[in-house]
Amino acid sequence: MRSFYLYLERPIHNTIKEAFKGFDIHTISKEVINKNNLTNKNIILVLNENLLTNLSNLFFLNNNVVIIFLDKNKLDRNKYSKIKIFVGHTNINKFKDDVTTFFESKPFIFDDIRIQGEKIINPKVEKWVFLTPLEKEILILLLENEKIQKNFLLENILKLRKDTETKTIESHLSRIRKKLLSINSKIEIISKDNMVLLVT
Repeated sequence: MRSFYLYLERPIHNTIKEAFKGFDIHTISKEVINKNNLTNKNIILVLNENLLTNLSNLFFLNNNVVIIFLDKNKLDRNKYSKIKIFVGHTNINKFKDDVTTFFESKPFIFDDIRIQGEKIINPKVEKWVFLTPLEKEILILLLENEKIQKNFLLENILKLRKDTETKTIESHLSRIRKKLLSINSKIEIISKDNMVLLVT
């Protein structure tokens, strides 16, 4: 979850990079946004006032969107009530805290489950269970990518060297599998050789 997509119409990329050290920041173009292929993504838009009129409402419904206007802007806040809006300059630490809290509070929806806060929920059968922060991070990464190398999880999520002899990944995956089963989710996680696969 510590990643987001960034679209800029104003040159403040370095300021955002500095504020969000430790986050993966993916810069995107206007064309990518207009294709409306993004779902369940954290997105920051640094805008002049003209882009919003071209965007589909689905873009805002399907993603967690933060908009920064560096100048005062007349915006129909009721129309865009599901997004976080910043106008003018703000304290950078407060901005980071507000944005991080906003991204973490929004649900991540995939197939028959919804991840909201530290809960994984199957709304169809009204069952839920808690995830640890590490389980949540691993599960969302799998949901976003559908297959991941175990070495990637070892180095980037668990912060261990890839040549470390450990069954830690399998223990986390086993606990996530049990939690998915406990809420009757159809999602399966399969470990094969050095890969972890997600099957729906």
